[in-house]
Amino acid sequence: MLDGMWTALAFAVVGAIHLMPVAPVFVPDTLSRLYGIAPNDSTLLVLMRHRALLLALVGILCLWASWASGVRPAALLAAAINVVGFLGFYALYGNPSGALRTIAIADLVAVPPLAFAAWMTLGRS
Repeated sequence: MLDGMWTALAFAVVGAIHLMPVAPVFVPDTLSRLYGIAPNDSTLLVLMRHRALLLALVGILCLWASWASGVRPAALLAAAINVVGFLGFYALYGNPSGALRTIAIADLVAVPPLAFAAWMTLGRS
């Protein structure tokens, strides 16, 4: 019983972390405040709004996985690809400062609950 509660909480935490940057989907002006993106760069605005939408998808999937164990493997895969992928690119480009460092910290915060959720979902069979 407690194992299931902690696993659900781990998925909920990972989901919440992925939902934090969803504002640009609905309010594009937040991109300037969050990431320092110039409002006249339409290519970057489209890409970053799309990024926010994809992160929301991962977040919703993780929240769903917090109460529906059948979607947990898919949620783990999506969240792990996102977190590990971003941290890998961040390191590859020399750990830049600014908004990217904030994103890296948020992803690092997601690693322990993501690892716990993976262990509880996949490693204990």
